[in-house]
Amino acid sequence: MTPRPGLSFTRTEYGGVILDIQRGEYWRLNPVGAEVFASLVVDSGADLVAAVLAQFDIDAETARRDVAELVDHLLDVGLVVA
Repeated sequence: MTPRPGLSFTRTEYGGVILDIQRGEYWRLNPVGAEVFASLVVDSGADLVAAVLAQFDIDAETARRDVAELVDHLLDVGLVVA
């Protein structure tokens, strides 16, 4: 899975922002979402749950659920491609 071309991602003090330059749309991400998206930018094969667990004090089940929900949403809106 990889971010779709034409996107710009920036971390902010509140998480992150994805700008879709082609569509003129943007999405705000909370800190967990920003960590997931940043991991995909660096390595399309990244273990996203491990990346979240390394940065946040949450249990593995919550991390798996949150990552799965975010990835499904990113796929649905076309920000990442499988």
